[in-house]
Amino acid sequence: MKRFKTKTSDPGSRHGDPCGETGPGDGLPPAIYQRCYGEPRGTRKASAHTGQYLKAVFRALDAGLTTTCADPRLADLTLRSVEPLSGGSTLLVLATAPGDPGRLAELERVLQGASGLLRSVVAEEIRRKRAPHLRFRVLPET
Repeated sequence: MKRFKTKTSDPGSRHGDPCGETGPGDGLPPAIYQRCYGEPRGTRKASAHTGQYLKAVFRALDAGLTTTCADPRLADLTLRSVEPLSGGSTLLVLATAPGDPGRLAELERVLQGASGLLRSVVAEEIRRKRAPHLRFRVLPET
């Protein structure tokens, strides 16, 4: 009996194979598909740890601004978020305050002047080998 060769699409051919890419509906169990073609291992856990780290820094800064920094100019300042800038070694602290742009720039200078004190407050809270550098951005309230 003579066997006939069937044409198979070569991935390097100019026509390509429409079914050459694996998708979630290709018969693989979801757990195996996720393990082989999903997110790289450890990214979900790393992002969860980063979130916990940023929340701890936020809480420490919030407490530090109300207790340690007794500057009356910072009384109406509200922290909004803490975001990593470069690998977690520098954090951007976003805050809001009422007032004109000149006053907001003054608040940024005051916060930058108190960044050493606030870094020590953060270092006590997060218990890491190195405390992150803090950059502040004060936005107008909406």
